[in-house]
Amino acid sequence: MKNFPLLFKLFRKNGSIPKGVTAILLILGMLIPLALPQVRGMAGETVRKKVRIGYVISPHVMEGEQGEKKSGLGYEYLQKISYYTNWEYEYIYGEWGEIYQKLLDGEIDVLEGVSRTAEREKMVLFPDYSMGTETYYIYANGNNAVAGMGMDGLRGSRIGVNKDTIMESILRKWNNNGSYGAKIKLYSGNNSLYMDFGNGSVDAIVDTDISAENEREMVPMTRLGSSEYYMVVAKDRKDLLEELNVAQNKIASTDPAFVKKLSEKYFSYEMASAKMPTDEKAWFLEHKKITVGYMIDYLPFSDREKDGSATGLVVDVMNEILSKLGQSKAVSVQYVGYRKTADLIQSIKTGKIDVAFPINDNVTLAEDNEIYLTSSVITCPMNLVFKGQYSEDKTRRMAVKQGNEIQEEYTKKHFPNAKIKYYETFEKELGALRTGKVDSIVVNGLRKDGYLSLARYRGFKAIELLETSSRAMAVNEGNNILLSILNRGISKLPTNFTIVASYPYSTKLGQSNMEDFLMENWTGVMVALTIVIVLIAAFLAFSINARRKRKILDTFAHRDSMTGLLNRRSFDEQMDQEGSAVPREDTLFVGMDLNGLKRANDTLGHAAGDELICGAAGCMKEVLGEYGRIYRTGGDEFIAILKGRHIDWSKVIAELKQSFSDWKGTYSDEISVAVGCCSSDEDPEATVRDMMRIADERLYEDKKSYYVRKGIDRRRG
Repeated sequence: MKNFPLLFKLFRKNGSIPKGVTAILLILGMLIPLALPQVRGMAGETVRKKVRIGYVISPHVMEGEQGEKKSGLGYEYLQKISYYTNWEYEYIYGEWGEIYQKLLDGEIDVLEGVSRTAEREKMVLFPDYSMGTETYYIYANGNNAVAGMGMDGLRGSRIGVNKDTIMESILRKWNNNGSYGAKIKLYSGNNSLYMDFGNGSVDAIVDTDISAENEREMVPMTRLGSSEYYMVVAKDRKDLLEELNVAQNKIASTDPAFVKKLSEKYFSYEMASAKMPTDEKAWFLEHKKITVGYMIDYLPFSDREKDGSATGLVVDVMNEILSKLGQSKAVSVQYVGYRKTADLIQSIKTGKIDVAFPINDNVTLAEDNEIYLTSSVITCPMNLVFKGQYSEDKTRRMAVKQGNEIQEEYTKKHFPNAKIKYYETFEKELGALRTGKVDSIVVNGLRKDGYLSLARYRGFKAIELLETSSRAMAVNEGNNILLSILNRGISKLPTNFTIVASYPYSTKLGQSNMEDFLMENWTGVMVALTIVIVLIAAFLAFSINARRKRKILDTFAHRDSMTGLLNRRSFDEQMDQEGSAVPREDTLFVGMDLNGLKRANDTLGHAAGDELICGAAGCMKEVLGEYGRIYRTGGDEFIAILKGRHIDWSKVIAELKQSFSDWKGTYSDEISVAVGCCSSDEDPEATVRDMMRIADERLYEDKKSYYVRKGIDRRRG
């Protein structure tokens, strides 16, 4: 009806409105708005609005120059918004100051990461929802003397900050109120700011908590404050603001922890509402059937039974989603099986199916395929399966199932030099590995256990890879209402629902044959032939069992029960074996000691202390585990003896410290570990005990430096 007055204006230009026309116009005014959506629906097309996005390159937030693959918290947030707005982005690159001015001049439409001030409210449009909250710190360069001088070191120092930002105003207020006399140097973007910070042109800089990077030696000196940051819209684009508000409301109601999960993903659940808004209820009234596409031969996720029906996690998840949303009786589900991911995705785009599962939870690939991803349905570990002992040759030739885009993408990403051979089924992949036609296969953990339990694959071994893999559902680009419905249902799934539901299907993987039977029951067969062999078999079984028990007892005697690391006894035995000898290969001796454990126990409780110990151990296992043995030799003391060939130990230690820095726990937000190490490269004639002595001295200095830097009495820390 809002277009109705326009019809009258056509007549008013030439005079009064003829009699009878008024009634006709009233009818047309009511019918035309109703007809337009129907016309659009008959066309079957979704019109995408072009939106110019300011893209300021920033580590972990917006990464990827023009023409490169993009990633980061801000990039993924943009993609999520586009799912609900149908926006098509044009990325405009530049420094912060330049891009912000373009926003004011109307040369771009939307910009992320803008703090709210009274002045900015006059120049740009702020939505109802913020993206999140960022905290501002003064960071000193770790190589600068200021870093070790505490707050007094900031007096008269040179501090850099991006101009025309809330950080500048907060810094000036802090400088004036505290009479620090700091010399403030303004920058128009991060590139020049970080460059001067690195070369010593400034002593410190002001930046957000999510921007701190160990590689830049950014040592936090003091917290200046915090504020919410927004995705803002150009002053003349109120149409975009309305759509942005709707999209952010959808995200907030279906995936309220979205930004939190992105923060955890890039820098280190709350329950969503099950109450559907009007548009989602209307969708169910118009759609009494949902067609779901799934992958065949992909248990526990999905497969086709002999009678043609679907089975696997896909069925359980859809049933549970409809149940949680109260639509089990009102809506039916039809399943369609596919053997190739490409065919599955194509069927979404052509409208043959409404939903697809499982789809790789990769927003970059989703954008390329013009599909929308739901929240992650399940995350599982990935394993490298091979025969015999592991070596670099095990990734020379690798098997991939034809049409399995998830397995193929993961293999190419993590083993780019491997020669890939394709097979029709997973069983044929395993057969190729067994006969030596390939050297290894990438398998997710839920499938690995089911197949490798078969006797004919008994010689196979598996190692867990560092990066997990997540599976999501997908809908066609523009189908944001169904996307919101699925996300709402996924958010209401019980804790660990998908993992528990997958177990029964994992046990169905692989079919036992006569070979498996003979391999698993050969003792019973021999019993039927001769009593002598029975006695021998019994004796062997007893011996094996006895050795297994001895091995279990030996494991308990040599493992730390809390962390799973080797214990002091294991370390002493290792030192007895090689402590007085010169290592035959490159060796790194690492001593590690938790900082502030006593303080944590005294102030936060022993549960917090235990969490710090286990957290530190987890970081050590993640980074150092592949290079050698790690021991917990005391309450907060750890040692690692690492060996390898042509290893850049400095990078390994840097990765370890980064892992400590990224850690966050339930009771504590951070973990600090003093580290001292010594490499055999420093003195080719040094024994392991010599290396231990040097590492201990360096550990003590590192720990002493920590307590001095923090201003903590070590006896109370």
